[in-house]
Amino acid sequence: MSLWDYLTVFFWVYVGITCLCIFVYLIVDIFRDPTLSGWAKAVWVLFLVVLPFIGSIIYLITRGGGMSSRRGGDQAMLA
Repeated sequence: MSLWDYLTVFFWVYVGITCLCIFVYLIVDIFRDPTLSGWAKAVWVLFLVVLPFIGSIIYLITRGGGMSSRRGGDQAMLA
């Protein structure tokens, strides 16, 4: 394998791990949201599993504004 083959593999592994981290973070954020009902959470998770890239973009556009407020309790534990 040439250097470019290694760099290509490294790039795609990096992209895959990043997408997986974003996906897990969105799933955690869905279950952390007290304003969503159980059915709404189930629909969002199903949407993210069936269409992960489009679902992630739509979730970040529609519900991304409140993600920092839902994560606010985590920052107190780190300090």
